[in-house]
Amino acid sequence: MSNNKWMDDPVLNGISNEKLEMLTKIIEGAKGMEPKQMLTYFIQQSNIAGKNGINFTNAETNLILNVLKEDMSPEEVKRIDMVKKIVEMVGKKSR
Repeated sequence: MSNNKWMDDPVLNGISNEKLEMLTKIIEGAKGMEPKQMLTYFIQQSNIAGKNGINFTNAETNLILNVLKEDMSPEEVKRIDMVKKIVEMVGKKSR
């Protein structure tokens, strides 16, 4: 997470400056957090962004999570992936 290679991801092509600032804030803010804290922080910040009219696409969400997972152990990554799948399933049911 210490580098900014994620900013070169094609997912970010054409993204608004406001959305890019929010993505950067989330990634920078999560540095040094434990995985549980990180996930809670990510959800809180995403909710704040949504209240301000900023909604992340699935690709943008995946990009954020992939950056956050860089410093995690394989077990922690599995846990994050499992939570992500559950959230996706719940999201599909609510549509």
